[in-house]
Amino acid sequence: MRLALLVLLALRGLISPSSAAVHATLVSSEPAADSHLAATPARIRLVYSEPIEGGLARVTLVPGAGAPIVLRAAADPRDVHAVIAPVDSLVPGRYRVEWRVVSADGHPVDGTFLFAVGDTTLGAQPAPPPPPPAEPVTEAEPEPDVWGPSVAGAPLIPALIRGTALGALMAAAGMLLFLSTVDPNAAQSADRRIRVLTTGLTFAAAVLLAGHAVAWLINTSPEHTFDTEWAGSALSTTVGKIELWRTGLAILALWAWWLARRPRLALVFAIAAICVSGASGHSAAIQPAWAIPAKTIHLLASAVWLGGLLWLVVRPAGDSAPLFGKDADRVSSRALIAVVAVAFTGVVQTRLFLPSWGDLVTSAYGLFALAKTAGLLALAGFGAYNRQRLMPRIAANAAAGGAALRASVTREIFVMALVILLGGLLAYVPPPGEGDEGSMTTHQSTS
Repeated sequence: MRLALLVLLALRGLISPSSAAVHATLVSSEPAADSHLAATPARIRLVYSEPIEGGLARVTLVPGAGAPIVLRAAADPRDVHAVIAPVDSLVPGRYRVEWRVVSADGHPVDGTFLFAVGDTTLGAQPAPPPPPPAEPVTEAEPEPDVWGPSVAGAPLIPALIRGTALGALMAAAGMLLFLSTVDPNAAQSADRRIRVLTTGLTFAAAVLLAGHAVAWLINTSPEHTFDTEWAGSALSTTVGKIELWRTGLAILALWAWWLARRPRLALVFAIAAICVSGASGHSAAIQPAWAIPAKTIHLLASAVWLGGLLWLVVRPAGDSAPLFGKDADRVSSRALIAVVAVAFTGVVQTRLFLPSWGDLVTSAYGLFALAKTAGLLALAGFGAYNRQRLMPRIAANAAAGGAALRASVTREIFVMALVILLGGLLAYVPPPGEGDEGSMTTHQSTS
């Protein structure tokens, strides 16, 4: 009930006009918004609140008359937050700057602003003219530019694929960890079930991560279609290389497990894919020196936790009471450490991504983070119940105790799956930024 209530509160927050939240906010521009220049500016320079993938920036000038002018936008070599686009000679008149960028977290954002050159009586308002507002409006607020259905500025299709892909990757890594460290006799007693599950998880991780890379390319594309030219440009960026690396490492993990039959090598590749994933999403753009290690530990600890739960479900409980009890103790001990690591790194990431703790209840990102926290508390409750109430029964009656433990762990896995999907959504939901209100009220002046 508590989790459902938090989800409902989050959905209410999505439709309330509380505070704006975008992945990258335009904080200054040259020329400044609404400025009137005596002559053509040498360049358009846009500065954002987050690092920008300059190679994917699009800047267009829309004059009052004539065709739009597509500028040659590129990254500012002196500032990773800025984009520069040289400007040729302009006729007097008013111009609208239309920009679209992909921030370092891999999310596209667009916006517009106006400026004028020379005698504006010779130029008309940029076409098409906006409808007359009740009050003067000089600039459109930047908005996330997403593909398909969305929630709180997050595209649902890429978010769900991302969450499912990382869930499969973490589960595969967890299973490989236990398979590589467990007593060989215990592994032999459940060899077929363990191998079938591990093969399915490693295959799903590779396919879904590749699917997310494609979904990400479509989401970031200006036309929201798969375009080979755009794909080539996008995959050459830091974000694109991360997508390629973790997909490739997941494929190598599948190869090492399925074809080479080397579980420890497969574990190395799976762990490497998880570590690469730590450098994706918000952690790549918001205080990465702290956020990337925190996210990496968060994912690795989750893999240990999830892998242990799956191991207990697939491990036959009644074949050998001592071996099953030993496995249950091993899983419980590792899960306890993992819970502490997941909780701590989750708090660290939330604080890094939110300007204040008050944003937990005033922003969509904060409400989803609270829903995820409620899910983690439910999981911790499952763990405490399993450890204190169900595990002692195994020594007395392995079959009955093991069946009860497996049933409880199955429910725990279902809750964890929901939490992981929430995590995939959080990776796309834009956190509220510092000074969201009026982020473009002041601009650098041109001289």
